[in-house]
Amino acid sequence: MDIEETYFIKLKDKMKLQISYQYPFTHWSVFNVFNGFYNKMVNKYKTIDFTYVDSGKLYDGNPCSYYSPHVMTIKNLENDKYILISYWDRVEELSYEVHGWDDKKRVQLITSSGVHSDIKYTPLSYICYSSTFENLHINAKPMNKKEYNELFFKGFLYGSRHSLSLTNKINITNHKTFPDEVYFNELTNNRICLSLNGAGEICNRDMEILSCRSVLFRPKLNQKFHNELIPDFHYLTFDISDDPNEQADIILKKFNEVKDDIKFLKSISDNGYKWFKKNGTIQSNIDILNKVVNLNLLK
Repeated sequence: MDIEETYFIKLKDKMKLQISYQYPFTHWSVFNVFNGFYNKMVNKYKTIDFTYVDSGKLYDGNPCSYYSPHVMTIKNLENDKYILISYWDRVEELSYEVHGWDDKKRVQLITSSGVHSDIKYTPLSYICYSSTFENLHINAKPMNKKEYNELFFKGFLYGSRHSLSLTNKINITNHKTFPDEVYFNELTNNRICLSLNGAGEICNRDMEILSCRSVLFRPKLNQKFHNELIPDFHYLTFDISDDPNEQADIILKKFNEVKDDIKFLKSISDNGYKWFKKNGTIQSNIDILNKVVNLNLLK
């Protein structure tokens, strides 16, 4: 008997559950994951009385609030116990009473974003920012077809990213590339693509690089995923230094050591792309949620 059959039997006594998330009116992948999961739940559990709340209509502009577009909540209306599914970069903020959360009523936290060692959570995965990548990644170039071999980073510059940019040793800029198709072509035509930690560790750029069959080049990840993302197998790592100049030198040294080793780079990029297809798409995130969400905890 598999876990889904077990849940179905245990849940035969009807529950009234309220699911809250923002309706997917844009290409943001998070909305599509939540919507796809909700539809799967409604079709799967016929004995449960589901109520949907479009949190976008109640969103107060606080990304840490109950109606944040970064999160989905599944609440038992009879006892107020809830499951929280999050793609927010600072997950500890989703337990603060000042943001409207009752931490004592939370029975399961499902995420892989913005976590720390002292936070108990059920590992999920992560996704590209735009659902456009669902179609674009099919045309990703293999390593022997990539035209460029440049080291650069584009993204919001704050914290260590900003300090590293001031060394002028690496091409780091906050000028992002639009539209998605142009950005995708920029990534998939480059052998090694640099990603730097931001508000959390994992970010959309990591998944986008993996989707492009390029080598994801970043600091080692401490957070966990439902299916492990293995350093120096799925992605290429470099050591961390608090000194910006030393950090730039470490990155450049590692890049120069491997940049022309096509066989090695192909192995990393192929492994990373396979991981992405099983863990980084909208559908794969829906499938993982279907495995890890434990509605029995809401009783």
